[in-house]
This record gives sequence, structure tokens and C-alpha cells, in this order.
Amino acid sequence: MQAATILNDERWAGILRYVAETYSEVTLSRGFHFYKQGMVDSLRLSDYGLLEATVEEFGEKCKVELDVNRPTIAVCSCPAARGCKHLAAALMALGDRYGYPASQVVNAKIQLKRMAAQAAEGSGAEKLPELPVSGWQQFMDGYTQTIKPSYDQGRYVEELRVRLAGLQQTDIAFSASDRLYWELHQQLFILRKLAEQQYELSVTFYTSSTIYWVLDHLSQWLELPEHQQGLAQDSKRLEDTLAYLRAGIERESDKRNQHFIVYAAMCAGVAELLPGQEQEKLAQTEAAALAQISEANANLSSVAAHAYVLTWLGHSDEAWKKLARHPSFETASSSVYQPFLAFFTIHQQWSDLTDWLRQLTPFFSRKRLDELNTLIAYWKLAAEHLPQAEDAMWRALETLLPLSYRVIESLLHEQGKWKLWIELQIMQGHNPLEHRVSMLQPIEKESPELLLPYYHQAIEQYVRLKNRHDYKAAVKLLKRLDKVYKKMKQPERWEAFFAGFVQRHSRLRALQEELKKGKLLE
Repeated sequence: MQAATILNDERWAGILRYVAETYSEVTLSRGFHFYKQGMVDSLRLSDYGLLEATVEEFGEKCKVELDVNRPTIAVCSCPAARGCKHLAAALMALGDRYGYPASQVVNAKIQLKRMAAQAAEGSGAEKLPELPVSGWQQFMDGYTQTIKPSYDQGRYVEELRVRLAGLQQTDIAFSASDRLYWELHQQLFILRKLAEQQYELSVTFYTSSTIYWVLDHLSQWLELPEHQQGLAQDSKRLEDTLAYLRAGIERESDKRNQHFIVYAAMCAGVAELLPGQEQEKLAQTEAAALAQISEANANLSSVAAHAYVLTWLGHSDEAWKKLARHPSFETASSSVYQPFLAFFTIHQQWSDLTDWLRQLTPFFSRKRLDELNTLIAYWKLAAEHLPQAEDAMWRALETLLPLSYRVIESLLHEQGKWKLWIELQIMQGHNPLEHRVSMLQPIEKESPELLLPYYHQAIEQYVRLKNRHDYKAAVKLLKRLDKVYKKMKQPERWEAFFAGFVQRHSRLRALQEELKKGKLLE
């Protein structure tokens, strides 16, 4: 790769955007002074886009580094470390070397507006408010056609965002709701471009991790109340957006459900804010459209979307039957189930939530632990609001053993079921020293007598190992046991036990020495 091809207009725009967001006018002015005085030396741009330079100040040299592909990754050896005049001077020198005037860095905000206006001129951006959302997507396809996908999907996403961000600097006559929908569709566009890469190429760590990062960012954006309320102001744009998402759902494979996740979030966060009759009409329209899609193309996403709308309409039993019949449902990611569980929680439909959890639990026998933790969080919510759900939760967890062992252990402790928790520890061969002190403190406070068998067993196990290290552990537990008996106000039981213990192990000289060190023996 030739160095001259590294710093192109797109990357330079990204640098200017970073400068505009990070640097004050004073810092840029000082950086310009350093640049004009020729204080930037040893400027080098590697083939991978790493800028390195030294900037002299009062005889001292500051070393600066910056990734031109991701300008936020920048550092200087000066006390400020980043966002400093030395980095600003180096960027001006870099621009000058590659044909970009230093004045563009000094006036980054103005230059960004100028570049955006030039890019938008003749692009048709001024007509965006008149176009449907499908037209927006076509416009973005053309507007970003010069950006080619790369192996580093994170860089590809950043380049798309920088390119589209240029349009934010122009005066497009969007309404308030249209501007929100435009922001949403920029994120949906990036999601689509990444999904297309997954369809066309083999999935790598970089493509899969990046698409989920983008999806998480989009989901968080949709959760903000101000965004939900703003989007709900334009029912026509909402209908168009749901239609766009349905088209994306239709293209998804059974193992990729990103468009369904966004679709469910739009229904839950935005569509449900519509007035009653309008909401009912939209739900019926969506149900009819999704029924046709799921019949013609029975991929998991289309079936899940149809089931979600049926749940929205109050037909949760029918929704479950439809979803459970799909051949890929058993191995589906838990992200397919979560929108339904969240719906029941938001609407406080605890009976429906319990029924779904009961039927879903067997499918979690081969899931990851973090997915199981999500299931348990919903079970706990159901049990808090529906007393009979707790028994169902414990029965469900039993069916998931041994995967659910840690979860059961945590729940027993959390609910203060100390006796069962201690029995579980003894059964598993654990000992009190394996726990944080905070785990045993509430038991010592509320039911200290329950700890007696746990401590006694562990002490004898350590002594049987017959080495000094384990004798020290036994002494630690003996001290705790002494406190437990005092807590129970039964010091005589401690004295009787300890006297027998010392006599029983009187020939173990090392143990006797450790007891003296621990001040249990004189």
C-alpha cells in the first residue's frame, strides 16, 4: 500500500470531525503557532495509518501518535496526553504534506460544513424530506458507494458514519420527527450493510462482533423515551419503517435475527405509544403482512415477528404455538425470546410470563450461562408478583442441573434459605474458607447454629491432611467457630469441643504449634 493512498478525503473528514469535537480554539491557535514555527519534526505515516511525530517546545521534544483511521486513538507524551497543541500541530503538518491546508484544522467546524455542502450539492439531499424511508436507504447506498467493505468491520462502520455525518452539517429541511427517523435509518443502513457482508462472505469474529455492537447501540438509542415519543409523532414514517424492517426480516437466516430485534423494539417502544384505535389498526395490519411473509418464507425471524404481533394483540397462547413449531426454535439465540418476556414484564402479565418461562426453560439446557442468567432474572420477577411462580421456578431449575447449580446456589443464598445453601456446600465438598466473609456474615448473624456442621466438617478435613499449611487453615476456622458459639451464647459447648479436639490431636506437634500461634492454646 502506498502512503499517498492512506490519507484520503474520507479519513481527512474523520480527522476534522475529531478536531471539531475535541479541540478548543485556544489549543488550535497554539498548535498553529508550533506548526508555522516548524516545530514539528520526524513526521511519519505508516502504511497502516499510524501517525508519529515529535513536536519541540522550549527545547523539549514531545512524541505524538494518532491513528488516522480512528483519530480518537491519539496520545502525546506531554502532561495533557491527548487533545493538546502538539497533536494539533502534528495534524496540521500531516494535512500540509498530503495537500490539505493547515487552516482546515484550525477552522475544522467551518470546513466540515463547507465539505458537507459540497458533498450534498447535486446529491439530491435536499429532496430527502419528500422521500419515503426506502428512498432514504437508496440515497445512502449511492452516497456511500465509494466506501468499500474491509476485513476490519469496525473501521468500515466508522467510515460509513463519518460519511453520513457530513449530511448533518447541511440544512436539510427535516421536521423534528423526520430528523429522528433520519438518524434511526442511518443506523439501520449500517446494520443492513453489515448484514449484507454476512450473507455474502463467511462470518468471522470481526463481522459478528461488530454487527452486535451496532445492534446494541441501536437498541439503546431506541430505549430513550425522548426518541420513542418523537418517533411516535409520525405514524406514516412509523408504518414505512416497520415495512422496511419486515423486508429485512424476510431476508434473515434462522441464525441471524437482528432485524426482528429492532422490529420488536419499534413495536414495544414506539407503536404502543399511538392512540388506542390507531395502535389496534397498525397491529392488525402488521399481523396480516407478517402472516403472508411467514407462510411464504418460514424463516425464524418472520415467524417470531408474527408471533410478537400476535402477543401484542393479546393472543400469547397462539403466539407460543406458532413460535414453538418452528424447527429452529429450540436452538435459537435467547435474543429471540427476550422481546416476548420483556413485553409480559412491561405489561405486568405475570401469568403469561410464568407460562412462557415454564415452556422455555427446557430449551436452555444447552445455552450459555449468561443466557441462563437472563432467564433467571425473569423468573425472579415472576416469582415476586405471582406467588405460585416460585415453585415453578425451582422445578424448572432442577431440570437444568448441573448447568443451573451455580444459579440455584446463588438464589438460595439471596433468598436467605441458609440451611439448604449450607447443605449444598457440604454436598459439593466446599469449605467455609472458599467463600468471601460477606457470604457467611448474614448466616452468622441470623442463624449461626446452621454453620456448626459446615465448620466442624471442614476443620476435621484440614487436620486429616496433616501438613502445616492446612493446620493454619484449620486454626482460622477454629477461631471462627469460637465466635459462632459465643454468638449462640453457648461458650461451654465450645470449651467442651475444643478440649476434646486438643486431646484427640495431641500427638500432632505442628498442629499444636499453630494453635499456640493462633492464641487458642497457651
